[in-house]
Amino acid sequence: MIVTIANPKGGTGKTTLVRALSGTAAHAGNDVFLIDADSRANTMRWVTMSKQMDVWPDRLEAESCLDPNQIYKLALQHQQEGKIVFVDVEGTTNENLFAGLYCADIVLIPLQTTQDDVVAGMQLALNHIPVVEEDQKRKLPTMIVINQHDLVTGRAKAHEPLREILRESGVALASQPIARRASYQSIGAAGTLQTSAKPDPKAIAEMETLLGELLALYRSKASEAKQ
Repeated sequence: MIVTIANPKGGTGKTTLVRALSGTAAHAGNDVFLIDADSRANTMRWVTMSKQMDVWPDRLEAESCLDPNQIYKLALQHQQEGKIVFVDVEGTTNENLFAGLYCADIVLIPLQTTQDDVVAGMQLALNHIPVVEEDQKRKLPTMIVINQHDLVTGRAKAHEPLREILRESGVALASQPIARRASYQSIGAAGTLQTSAKPDPKAIAEMETLLGELLALYRSKASEAKQ
């Protein structure tokens, strides 16, 4: 399974989500390969620090790659080896974003319920992804996850029209939002949710649920392809 985490807008929490998801998948016993396709290389700095602090999962490999053709080849190569592959692309519309889309089995779009985030996420889901589907003659399952969520934002009436846009878009929506938790910030420098000094069971449960939904979506797609 290749999961590309993408939103053509920065600041949606993509990289933090990639760290939490890939770590959770590795701690669950999966072989995981993480491609950092972001020119800022934040993920690779996290990898370096995690290894130096001896909090890096044995089953997780990571590599920086900024060449679109190589991103595509690298993802397929490691998928064929039976690994779960996560591709972390930059928050902009560039060739690396499309490389991530072309190799993906699933696209995960994190966003907050702000106008800029929703507009960018909908542009990706309803404009860019259909282009890839038409070109490759295949369906590309897409899931939106509301990220960095809190009760105040969740209940704000001003954001209800944006939430309605997400519900009516026809794009799958993760069953639960990812809360704004200190534990996600704590892994920004090094480590995973499972190796932090004080593991947060609620954050771990959120990632396990999201990972389970991605796997279910992938299996559903595979089943439909066989029919």
